[in-house]
Amino acid sequence: MKFKDLNPTVIELAAPYVFYRTQLIRPRVNSVQMNGVSMPPVGLMHGRYCLPDEPVAYLADSPDTALYESLLRRETVSRSLSELRRRCLVEFVTTGTLRLADLRGLAEPYPVLQSLRVAQTQELAADCRAMHLDGMVYASAQHPHHTCIALFQSGITQLSKRNSQRLIKPGTNRLLLVLQTALWRSGVPLDES
Repeated sequence: MKFKDLNPTVIELAAPYVFYRTQLIRPRVNSVQMNGVSMPPVGLMHGRYCLPDEPVAYLADSPDTALYESLLRRETVSRSLSELRRRCLVEFVTTGTLRLADLRGLAEPYPVLQSLRVAQTQELAADCRAMHLDGMVYASAQHPHHTCIALFQSGITQLSKRNSQRLIKPGTNRLLLVLQTALWRSGVPLDES
């Protein structure tokens, strides 16, 4: 899928703007680290807008959207306490203007934008990167009426980590309130292991 096929609007998102992300508390050895964002190694091509040669960070407009997008997706059968203990919810603020392809209004006429057919959306991401955009803003596939962003390296450099909270308080089984609410609302059962 090419940029010219969709012809999305390019917007400039002025700083400061707040985004959220769930990630591992202790990144894996091969993780990519930038401005407090911990990402999988470059080139795995698992995400909808991944690039083969640079990191892409996925963030959401709210804490619950970040949880739904990363841990509580529609296809999720259950989550374990041990898995959630290794993760945190991180708040980022933008420090500069981001130039983004705005895909939010295109999800209805182009369902591929929210599908698991990632080869087409990755091609779109490559086109956006070739146009020197910082990323894309798109409608959340997991949380209606909410927004996510995929940021390329130039966009990630415009983020500053503002806050980080563990999903489960260390030494207890006490869940972060936003996680407790998201688990209940998503209907994803919690495995106590």
